[in-house]
Amino acid sequence: MKTACVLLSLSLAAPAVLPAAEDPPPQHVQWMKESGQLQDKIRNGQDVAASARRLQALYKDVEAFWAKRKSEIAVKAVRDIQAAAAKVAAGDASAGRAIGGGCRACHDQHREKISDTVYKIK
Repeated sequence: MKTACVLLSLSLAAPAVLPAAEDPPPQHVQWMKESGQLQDKIRNGQDVAASARRLQALYKDVEAFWAKRKSEIAVKAVRDIQAAAAKVAAGDASAGRAIGGGCRACHDQHREKISDTVYKIK
C-alpha cells in the first residue's frame, strides 16, 4: 500500500517536472525555413559562399535564442553549424555535411514531431 501511494505521488508530480512542448515562436520557424533553403542552395552548388555566410549570420540569432533557454546542447550544435558554414564559405565543400549534423543534434534534443507538418519545441 505504501509503495502504491509513493508511485501515485510520483506519477502525479512527474508532469510538473517535465518540460512541456511548446509552439516555436514565429521568428524561430522563419529561421529554420531559411536555414533549410540555404542548405539546399549549398548542396546544389548555388551561391555557395553567399549562402554559407548568410547561414553563419542567421545562426547568431538562433544561438542567442537557445542561450536564453540555457540549452548547452543547442548552443554547441549552433556553434558547430557556424564553424562548418565558415569552412564552406572559405571553399571547403566537404564541411557542408557537418551543417546537417549540427541541425540533427539540436533537433534530436529539442524537436518533437506532432504530425507530418507540425513540430513543437521540447
